[in-house]
Amino acid sequence: MNTALVTGASRGIGRAIATRLCELGYDVLALGRDVDALNAWGSECLELPGRASTLAGNLVDPAFIDHAVATAQNQLGRIDVLVNNAGTTDHAAVQHADMTAWQAVLDLNFASVMRLSQRVLPEMIERESGAVINISSISGRNSVAGSGIYAATKHALIGFSGCLFEDVREHGVKVSTILPGFVETKMTERLKMDQSRMIAPDDIADAVEFVLSSSTRCCPTEIVIRPQRAP
Repeated sequence: MNTALVTGASRGIGRAIATRLCELGYDVLALGRDVDALNAWGSECLELPGRASTLAGNLVDPAFIDHAVATAQNQLGRIDVLVNNAGTTDHAAVQHADMTAWQAVLDLNFASVMRLSQRVLPEMIERESGAVINISSISGRNSVAGSGIYAATKHALIGFSGCLFEDVREHGVKVSTILPGFVETKMTERLKMDQSRMIAPDDIADAVEFVLSSSTRCCPTEIVIRPQRAP
């Protein structure tokens, strides 16, 4: 039995990844804040090979992270794969930023990843198997006006993931960072771009599947995915 914990699974990229893992036979605990969306996803997965379960809450709260990991361990037995996908943004120039809002972005996009990773790694290390897959962004390579906090968290996630790989590679645990360009999701609806030219959430699910199907002799530590045609 393979198991997975996927964050930000209410919609978009996280939902596509959680669905793909169920299709592949993984038992998945999907985390998100939208109870109705999570329940709808669970219903859609009833006929899939893997078992789908959900838990609603806010990953900014460390107590919820503890509860989520305990729930995953109780329901799934163990956590083979952690997909850190949950994220948000707040668009503003630094001089006009709301620091409370920016702290919330930092807590969700980065601090929750550190906390979740630290919680699930001991059992992976003991088993000498497992995978942590972090969904970053090409914003973690670029600089764009008004994107200070989002870019900062994605830069941090790339650096953290690289160091995490070095920490656990000798224990057989894979660590991979996926850096998408513009993806057709709710977050990009506000942009004056052609969403039909953007990456589909299923394209990110393809990348996750590739990481998990790679041999034990290698680890795709970073995957950059950009739209073929500029949106």
